[in-house]
Amino acid sequence: MPLPHLPRTPRQIVLSLAAAALLAAGLSLILGVVRLWTQLPALDRVLHYQPRQPLQVFTADGVPIAQFGDENREFVPIEQIPRLLQQAVIAVEDRRFALHPGIDPVGIARALWANLDGELREGGSTITQQVARNFFLSRDRTLDRKLREALLALRIEHELDKPRILELYMNQIDLGQRSHGFAAAARTYFGKPLSALTLAETAMLAGLPQNPAWANPIVNPERAQQRQRQVLQRMERDGLITAEQRAEAQAQVLSIRRPTQAEVHAGHLADMARRWVVARLGESVYAQGYRIYTTVTAAEQIAAHAALRRSLLAQERTRPWRGPEGHEDLPASARGGALDRIATLALRDRQDDDDLRLAIVTAVQDDAVEARLADGHPIMIDRAGLQRLREAPPGTPGLTRGAVIRVERRSRTDPAGDDPAPQAPAFWSLAQWPQVDGALVALDPTDGRVRALVGGFDHVRSPLDRATAVWRPAGSALQPFLDSAALEQGVMPDSLISDVPLPGEEVQPTPTGATAPRVLTLRQAQLIDARHAAAQRLMHTGVDLTRDWLERFGFDRDRLPSDASLAAGRAGTTPMQLARAYSVLARDGGEPVAPNFVDRVTDARGVVIYRPPALPPGDPEQRVVPTRNVFLLGTMLQDHLQQGAAVPVRERLPRADLFARAGRTEQSDGWFAGYQRQVVTVAWIGSPAGLPPDAGALDASALARQTWIDFMQAALRQTEIALPGEVPEGLVRVGADWRYGEQALDASPRRIGPPEPEPLPALLPEGAGLMVTRY
Repeated sequence: MPLPHLPRTPRQIVLSLAAAALLAAGLSLILGVVRLWTQLPALDRVLHYQPRQPLQVFTADGVPIAQFGDENREFVPIEQIPRLLQQAVIAVEDRRFALHPGIDPVGIARALWANLDGELREGGSTITQQVARNFFLSRDRTLDRKLREALLALRIEHELDKPRILELYMNQIDLGQRSHGFAAAARTYFGKPLSALTLAETAMLAGLPQNPAWANPIVNPERAQQRQRQVLQRMERDGLITAEQRAEAQAQVLSIRRPTQAEVHAGHLADMARRWVVARLGESVYAQGYRIYTTVTAAEQIAAHAALRRSLLAQERTRPWRGPEGHEDLPASARGGALDRIATLALRDRQDDDDLRLAIVTAVQDDAVEARLADGHPIMIDRAGLQRLREAPPGTPGLTRGAVIRVERRSRTDPAGDDPAPQAPAFWSLAQWPQVDGALVALDPTDGRVRALVGGFDHVRSPLDRATAVWRPAGSALQPFLDSAALEQGVMPDSLISDVPLPGEEVQPTPTGATAPRVLTLRQAQLIDARHAAAQRLMHTGVDLTRDWLERFGFDRDRLPSDASLAAGRAGTTPMQLARAYSVLARDGGEPVAPNFVDRVTDARGVVIYRPPALPPGDPEQRVVPTRNVFLLGTMLQDHLQQGAAVPVRERLPRADLFARAGRTEQSDGWFAGYQRQVVTVAWIGSPAGLPPDAGALDASALARQTWIDFMQAALRQTEIALPGEVPEGLVRVGADWRYGEQALDASPRRIGPPEPEPLPALLPEGAGLMVTRY
């Protein structure tokens, strides 16, 4: 048998070897593809997509408060994603998405040419390949990974239709700032849902998938704008928008949401809700998309947060300026846009704030300072804004280029900055973080629903919840409950109490001047917080009996002193506990309400899986405090509104259905507590460590009162004034005041304390205790 003809020339030998090599490479590629095909993972993750969605917390009316979980994602079905956003993403990521079977040789060639030509940089991967990579593969730049990606894309296209693939992509893709998917990114960068995006915002989001770290509008605003312009150009080229629309979108100045910026500040409440649901459903809630709707409404929570901040900032303005927060190096040659970028980068790891804006000094003049905010915006601090620097104590560090400071926007017509006139010119002023803090709690006394809760000035800076977890002396805010115990022991509002120290008790300054009164009625003593009279009343009532009685209001017996210091209000309490105690008065003596801060819980589909049971209607026969007792306490609380420390309440809230009083402690804490039939509110201003010596010129109790008034104005804006009810049975009017019926037969008031006291001249107009009836 003849042998086959073999090549004899060198050319033929080279060609034969090349053909053999190509054949071997082809066979190896085919075998490799076959091997990889058999090793591809199952497509369950895309066929049965279960996105990791964070635990989200909302107000009762659906406004986002916070979210918890590794990934910030909000799943949105493809039919609810705006068509223009879908088109923008396809235009820049995969122009032939509707035509290819998962891989696109034409697109790869076009991308290579565009990159070489210096145009908009395109990747060769299709949207389907990116889905394969995001769900199943790493980002290693190896041939093996690219082959797996292409094969998975072909399989995905075989199993799923184009809309479903696009839905997976737009909900799964990483878009920076821990945001996964376009819905989460829209809220992260612009604070709005997809349906509210403008064309300019749509283009900026569509430009993120290629490199979210490079084009992040928070970290790199200029790069984000550059990428946005490229997206708009591509949209115009593909006929999705007109040249006029492109120009208008490019000219729009976008408001980028800062990481700490929120529509509703309720971080402490969100933490409470998170702990509550995790205790019941376990740690898996962080990835299953559960939604907790709290009991607060957005309007009231915003009002509460603003009220507390306004008071604390007003107090901080009376304190000496402590100097810059820090210093960053700014190159002397940096100017214009370069300086903006450097300043932004220098401040990016520091916390900005809605009111106390973070800034860095860029130039110091004789009577002014130039600075850049954390977002790069230039500002000028003029002479008025530098007043605190001029008044700072000797040794306070001054301002130099690179100094990191806090600034706030204020009105020139309002020295305190509390209530700026809308038409007044505003200016930037030096500011600083308050060293004193506070809290506010508001409850619905009918069912215990939390209407507002603010646990401190700033949750990010201090997650400690001062509304529920910080125990402070109640001070004179405890007096109504001590009075309640005394009433049950026959001490009536007109009873005479010696305002003299107990044996061994330190003499306290009197509130009425240099000459100490020898005797006060109970009504007078509670109005002026007479310390010695309070101790005499407590000793008459009995310390143990009083502690027993205070338990009826929800106070912890273990935190109630067992000696005369109870009269000074040294009992430890929290704003939440104190609000529960005052709820007994708002409920006409009914049991203290159990606070409820969860309205409902839903799963990721919106199905309600929990709603707290409704409280049974109150039983008039089941009261922890007699109605007549509550009525008399109400008349004494309203004395404070008529001529006590609560008088400013009447000036701004001229309602006859309010009951309130201020409270002070030996540690200079300030309390203000009160109620209307539909809301109980307690405000506290102070510091867990006590107020520092330079705490400022404003009284903490007055600040708490201002906080209370500001919130109650908002809370009661739509609430009609309650009509007075009937005087409870068992009360008799004796002279200018009320007594229990069994005490009315006494010809003269009961006397408590050392004998033969000298009466104090009347502090109240005659009949003041009769001006109030039950609401």
